[in-house]
Amino acid sequence: MTLKRLILVLALAAFPGVAAAQSCLRDCVNGQIAATASDIEIKDAALACRQTCEDKARVALERDGLLDKAANCKAELLTTDELRNVRAASPSFYVQSNVFIWDAKNPFPDRVLTKIEVSAQNLDLNDVGFTGTGLVPPSGEGAFVIPGFYDGYPAVRFAAKVQKIWACKIR
Repeated sequence: MTLKRLILVLALAAFPGVAAAQSCLRDCVNGQIAATASDIEIKDAALACRQTCEDKARVALERDGLLDKAANCKAELLTTDELRNVRAASPSFYVQSNVFIWDAKNPFPDRVLTKIEVSAQNLDLNDVGFTGTGLVPPSGEGAFVIPGFYDGYPAVRFAAKVQKIWACKIR
């Protein structure tokens, strides 16, 4: 066991950026939420941070001459295989204080991800859908934040699932 810990410590020391690497949204939210934050403060911070990160993505798209295409494109629903590729490339979403947060990674070099649909169950165990918007640049990272995401009883929270993703082809 001591050998495993030593290897882990050496690996983290050799590659310090790997341990500290977080998404734009998580970096921003971590700097704004205190341990005593209310649900409303958490929701407001998540939405403000999503906007900050999207603004950075827009600047990068504008620099590459792609912002107009991204702003004026008609989003199309990804196929099941494409949806699986995005989910496989991205870390798991999480829900905190009824705010759904997903740091999505876009594996496509020619599209921006713009919208998601998430299903969950209400207290009557009926399926309900939530829609969130975001801006995830080609081959980049971004975030989807859905405030007011109530995912039912604690025992069925694992029923939440990203069901649909829309993307715009810009290249």
